[in-house]
Amino acid sequence: MTAHVCFTMDNLGDAADLGRGVISAPRSPGERPALEQGFPALLDLYRRFGITITHFIEGWSAEAYPDYIEKDLADGHSLGMHGWQHELWSSLDYDRALDIASRATEAITRNGTRPLAFRAPGGKRTRFTSEILTQLGYTMDSSLCPSGQDGGEVCQLSKTLWSVPYEWVGVDASHWLWQKKGNEEVEHDWRTALDDCAKNDRYMLFIWHPHVMGIDSGRLAIGEKVLDYVTGNDDFNIVTLDQLVTLYQGKQITP
Repeated sequence: MTAHVCFTMDNLGDAADLGRGVISAPRSPGERPALEQGFPALLDLYRRFGITITHFIEGWSAEAYPDYIEKDLADGHSLGMHGWQHELWSSLDYDRALDIASRATEAITRNGTRPLAFRAPGGKRTRFTSEILTQLGYTMDSSLCPSGQDGGEVCQLSKTLWSVPYEWVGVDASHWLWQKKGNEEVEHDWRTALDDCAKNDRYMLFIWHPHVMGIDSGRLAIGEKVLDYVTGNDDFNIVTLDQLVTLYQGKQITP
């Protein structure tokens, strides 16, 4: 049995804090630890292990930090859309969701590359998310599963759009920020989840954040241990998000 493992990253800079009203204006250079320390630290970690990711960024961030987006692209990573300023996606009505998705898509395309993957800020989709994403040309939705529950399987949402859901166990913020776990416990939980996926021939999707793992040396060390474990073990096959979809489309693995 083999587990297909996919690494992704969410958020860039001050977009989410601006959207939530935590700050009223962007932070000044030298006062942006997530952007100036956390983001390059995670890029360096992926680079050292030869990992290619999808980085889900906000449209506002694409406008604000084009130089940082160039760093993503220079390392071969792809860009995904993550709202405009990390708006709680499940709370949006159709018109506002369409406006945000359209503006964010245009900004990311203009300042980077055309995003084909979407992840709902907050995780949960809406009943019209598939319609909006299909209309805008997206092929992957890596939010929570269509039911809004944890887990799920890769499945087709429309003729051209596929759902690639994640589980909260793969999200760094779930462990360190919300459950207040120690580093050793997080490492144990991630290795246990990976081993379980390998035994059951399933995939595991990781979501790491510059402001969670990236700015903390101890947490980065856990990320390094996880990457070392995955890359040095034949039970795991590292794939990108689009490769994971292709595997399911071709029925090369059983959901």
